[in-house]
Parts: sequence; structure tokens; C-alpha cells
Amino acid sequence: NQCSDPAELCFFHEDGFLVLECFFSPEECDSMRSSIQRILDVMEVPPHCRTEFSTKEEEQLQAQGSSDYFLTSGDKIRFFFEKGVLDERGNFLIAKEKSVSKIGHALHAHDPVFKQITHSSKVQELGRKLGLERPVVVQSMYIFKQPGIGGEGELCVSLCYSTSSP
Repeated sequence: NQCSDPAELCFFHEDGFLVLECFFSPEECDSMRSSIQRILDVMEVPPHCRTEFSTKEEEQLQAQGSSDYFLTSGDKIRFFFEKGVLDERGNFLIAKEKSVSKIGHALHAHDPVFKQITHSSKVQELGRKLGLERPVVVQSMYIFKQPGIGGEGELCVSLCYSTSSP
């Protein structure tokens, strides 16, 4: 699905988002999964930087709102963890690679696979079809849903946190 249906364009312009199933090929998805596995294999996060990720506003402000690790993650690849996987000192209670909730926020800038896919001709063509003028990639994330742990994945609209001028 390359967003060729006029109803999809209308939906995007009214609601600000689209779900495009099968936009990436199975090979592209495998490539991204393999890249994430390599990133996880070398993951090192000091205990004082380990942050539990939440989409609930109050928990977000408490856990991430004052965390330099979170607040300065816009131009880096950083790891955020599921609720309940860290003890009070930031030590993992389960295997660290199974503790991850998301990896963000600059995969598109630092990982070659994500950089290639993000800037691919099909993504550029999608931007043109959506009528975007001078689009800029401001963040990229890989969201996990680990089996048997973690909370409900509530909607998170990152646009609410992104500002630009002009």
C-alpha cells in the first residue's frame, strides 16, 4: 500500500496520521529487526540512566520529565525500559534485552539500516503524495511489546512534544 487511495489522503489531512499496512517489504522488516538485534547485543546503559518508559502523562513526567537521559535523547540512540523490570538501584530484574520498551530517538541518523529505509525513495514518494513541504525526520523509534511484561501500550502522539519555529 503506497497511499494511492484518495480516501487515505483525505483521512491523513483530517486526522494527521495513516496506518499503511505492508508499506515496508518483509525483507526491509527483517533488516530492521536484525539491526535492532545488533544494537541490543551491544546495549550498555549505566544504572543511573535506566528509565522506565510510560505513555501515561503523570508517569511520564515523574519518570522521564526530569531525566537528562530522556530529555537529551533526540539526537541519540537510547534505550527505555518496561515498568517493573528495574529494582530501586536501576539493576535489571530480568534479562536486559527482554526489558526494553523502546529504542529511540535517532535511529534514522545513526543506524545505517534505519537511515537507508527512512530516506528511501518510497518514503520520499509518500511524503510527496501526502503533500508535505520540506519534511524533516525529527525522531525514529523501535517499539517493543515484550511477552508477559509491561503495561498497556497507550497512544502517544509525539507531535505534541515537537515544536518548530517558524
